[in-house]
This record gives sequence, structure tokens and C-alpha cells, in this order.
Amino acid sequence: MTEVTRFGEAAGETAASFRCGACGEMAAVVRAVGAGEPVDMGPPLGRQSHDRDGIVVDYFGGTAWKLADPATYAAVCAVLSTRAPDPAELRRIDWELAPFYCPDCGLCYCRADWHTYVLFDEGFYDCTMGTCPAGHRHMVDD
Repeated sequence: MTEVTRFGEAAGETAASFRCGACGEMAAVVRAVGAGEPVDMGPPLGRQSHDRDGIVVDYFGGTAWKLADPATYAAVCAVLSTRAPDPAELRRIDWELAPFYCPDCGLCYCRADWHTYVLFDEGFYDCTMGTCPAGHRHMVDD
């Protein structure tokens, strides 16, 4: 296996894929999606479009779309359009844009290599915590 770094690989003008530092499999794909642009949200939703700009995080825990204000959208597009997109920069913008990235060890991990557990608050879902292969704990879903 080729050594995997934290940096992503461009997957279009405003998209990047990130490989798992433990197994080399796909950890996530992050895409900036403009208003009105259809995107496959997976079953059961299928192709969807929104009337506002957003960011899609795919593969890591399914497909999630997150609303992005103009400044956030521009910042994410700037990160994703680089030759080696940095998940640390995405996480600085908003941790939910790179939940697959462990800032302590500086690597991305696929969902299978995070050891996750769900926290409940008074019987209701609170968040999902994860421990990376190196033993660092972080929230991976809220």
C-alpha cells in the first residue's frame, strides 16, 4: 500500500476525495454544491437539489448535505480547488465538514476504522463519538 497522507485528491473543480490512513480505502468525498445543482443523496432520497449553496460529505457515515453561507461556501471551494486539499482546513471552517479527519494524528480514517459509539441524552440521540485507530476521541456526528 502506498503511504497515505492527510491530504485529499482533487475530484473535480470543487470536490476532493480523502483516503483512510489505516487501510487506504475511501474515507470521504467532500463536494461544494451550488444552489440548484442536483446531487445524489443516496437511497432513499436519490437526486436532490437545494435552493441554497451547500457542502456534501459522502462515504463517511452515508451522504450528508450541510447548508453553507456565502463566506463558508467560498472558503470550502478555495480548499477543495487546491492541488492537495487539506482536511485540517475544512475542519477549521466547520468540524462537520471533515468528521473523518483526526486532528491529533493528522490522518483521515474511513468509518470502518473509527470505533464509534452513540451517546443519548434522556433517551434521545445526542451525538456519535469515535476513537481513531491511534486512540484519539472526537465527535463524528452531531
